[in-house]
Amino acid sequence: MSTRHVIAVVPFGARATEPRGGAWARQLARRLEDRFAQDEILDLRPVFLVTMPVEASDAGYLVFGSSPDPDLAARYAASLGASHALTAVYREEPSARTLEATLVDAATRRVVGRLALTIAPGALPRVETDLAAWLAGTLEVAPTSDLVTPAAANEAAYAALLEAMDEEVNATLLRSSAPARAAASLGAALAGYVEAVRLDPDGAAAEERLLVLAAESLERGALTDELRALEELITLRPRSWRAHYLLGQLRSQAGDANGAIIAFEHARSLHALPDADLVRLAELYANASAPAPALAHLRRIGTDSPAYGAAQELLAIISFQRGDPGVGRESFERAVAAGATSWELHASYGASRHARGELAGAAAHYRDALAAGAPPVVRLNLARVLLALGEREGSLLELENVIAEERSGEVFGHARRLRFGIREPDLEHELERAGQAALAGEAASLEGATAVFERALAIDPDLWEAHFGLGIVARQRGEAAAAQAAFRRVLELWPDQPDALHELGVALLMGKDPSGALAALDHAASLRPDDPAYVADAGFAHLRAGDLVRARERLEHAASLDADDPITRSYLGELERIEAEQGTP
Repeated sequence: MSTRHVIAVVPFGARATEPRGGAWARQLARRLEDRFAQDEILDLRPVFLVTMPVEASDAGYLVFGSSPDPDLAARYAASLGASHALTAVYREEPSARTLEATLVDAATRRVVGRLALTIAPGALPRVETDLAAWLAGTLEVAPTSDLVTPAAANEAAYAALLEAMDEEVNATLLRSSAPARAAASLGAALAGYVEAVRLDPDGAAAEERLLVLAAESLERGALTDELRALEELITLRPRSWRAHYLLGQLRSQAGDANGAIIAFEHARSLHALPDADLVRLAELYANASAPAPALAHLRRIGTDSPAYGAAQELLAIISFQRGDPGVGRESFERAVAAGATSWELHASYGASRHARGELAGAAAHYRDALAAGAPPVVRLNLARVLLALGEREGSLLELENVIAEERSGEVFGHARRLRFGIREPDLEHELERAGQAALAGEAASLEGATAVFERALAIDPDLWEAHFGLGIVARQRGEAAAAQAAFRRVLELWPDQPDALHELGVALLMGKDPSGALAALDHAASLRPDDPAYVADAGFAHLRAGDLVRARERLEHAASLDADDPITRSYLGELERIEAEQGTP
């Protein structure tokens, strides 16, 4: 069996007039380490040099580029448990470029080999392979790594690769102390790797580094320029299945389900994906309201696959959501038999049985879901089922748990309303009638509606519907400040409640606050993009703010949703009048 040699690689020094000469020297050393990364005979390990602080208050710094004497190099090697140390200096002069390398025996501290390379124009990529071959020859070993093939086909591509690698190191070192500079270095590194691929589309080294950076961004959960870099890489290397695959992962993390699906399907067409990724792809389809391709992918996963249980689980959830309880029940049983116990699985089965009136079974599955860590919305559904089963006290107990856990939001609001209805059934009916009266706006009914809302709030001061009703009454009476206060209270209890946002926007328009109204109405329209009234009112707010382009965009969209709505048509008429006055096309 051949002896495994451990070589300590000291960061190469540089004597060059251009800053990139230092980057080339440093990254040549790193490229050599990468070339032997999987070698069975040679193990190249980087030496990290740090300056020691002079004072206790001073910081230490990494040293990039060094050319120690043989004795010091041998000591570096000994600290890593290496048999040899490799050092080098890159020199750049007007007449020539050279690299001088030295190999030192750690035990004897003697130089066992020297190399002086003259680098001809365009020959920079060969330095790495020449160094690798010289190292193997000096040690008289036959490495398992490739000693011949350059990392890039031309010098421009190789230089871009080395410089991008140097920027990548900068980004890593600056990430904690100077995040803005780190982000700039990361962007430069990504752009450099893309440029290296553009200059040499067949070169794998630059693509590999770019993919590594993209994968690291997934782990950090922070995306900067990786999406764009991968998209550019794919235009240069459209058959890189890993680039498509990572792009799918990044788009999925960014919330772009449709873009993720496209990228994953491209990857799948080029390379067979693991079954776990097919399950993930199916989930993306399901979330994009495309159950048919989701089910097709899931049915390809056989019983001998480690992903079979997850596939059956998702198949069951989709089937229940589609209203296909037969297929859902069979898939549920297979998923449970395969060890799938997620709360989503039990909650979906519970919802399916709930919809079919199988209340006892629904309650059992909701409880299973809660035991598996389901969110409070499942407990709210359990409370509804228990109430339908006549278990009033059990329902109230679950509602108290929801209210204690949530504190605000949609589930919190529904739980308080359901609890109010159980405790005060007669007043709840009055509350519903008062809400209808407030919306109708008949002056004779507004006083009585206000009294009902106030009685309800005396019992439960956090009942959002009662605050909403008071806001509607105030708006009907033209009391802008009171309406705004009431709707803001609703939004404290249920942030992003679309109706409250919309009504607050209207009340702010009444109160001569066009910028506040614009923000509220735009937000409401974004939450209800298919509601013509919400979109039209957002368009009118842009009109009042003087943004005619966005006003037309939203009003035309509202008209496409409901061409006969008279309010939308009146807004469009006002827009056309202003455009005509200003001479705007």
